[in-house]
Amino acid sequence: MGVPKQLLPWGSRTLLNHVVHTATALDLDIHVVLGAHAKVIQQALPNADHIHWHLNPNWEHGLGSSIAFAVNSLEDLKLDAILFLLADQPFVTTAYLQEIRERFLETKTSIIVSKFNGNLGVPALFSSQYFTELSTLNADVGAKPIIKKHSEEVLKLDADQYFRDIDTLEDYQKAHKAMFGNQASDFNVSTSD
Repeated sequence: MGVPKQLLPWGSRTLLNHVVHTATALDLDIHVVLGAHAKVIQQALPNADHIHWHLNPNWEHGLGSSIAFAVNSLEDLKLDAILFLLADQPFVTTAYLQEIRERFLETKTSIIVSKFNGNLGVPALFSSQYFTELSTLNADVGAKPIIKKHSEEVLKLDADQYFRDIDTLEDYQKAHKAMFGNQASDFNVSTSD
């Protein structure tokens, strides 16, 4: 895209800050795993006590590496579960994240995943019983092998309305137009570390 995707404008925020803002309404600590362009992205994060950032030194190994890094970085917190979401999911709402959280608290379902376009993915919640498996991921396929292996433990929530792939500048422009109409977005983002 020519700029870090996380820093693309989204309303009055960036994509990443929009997702962080959406998640902060759950009144939980937010942990942001950074990789490429970490310094400039970290500087753009909101400065709040409940927002923490971590630099994954192996970010080039893909999503699985970042998931494993997150789980290993948070192991001292003795969490019951971790809810994962991505910076490029600006259509995810606080209400949907709250639904995931409430389903976990009510049912103690071990894995809760989002179902969209026939796929399973994030936002996704994994209970602590899967932290050991998550901590060993290292490929760019994320947690799909764990979801498949434990399919009987998985609750799938319909999430088509929250999912829109933003992998190219064209994807971003279409998503931006869908959310904001013809309101222009500004690309003045510096990538110098």
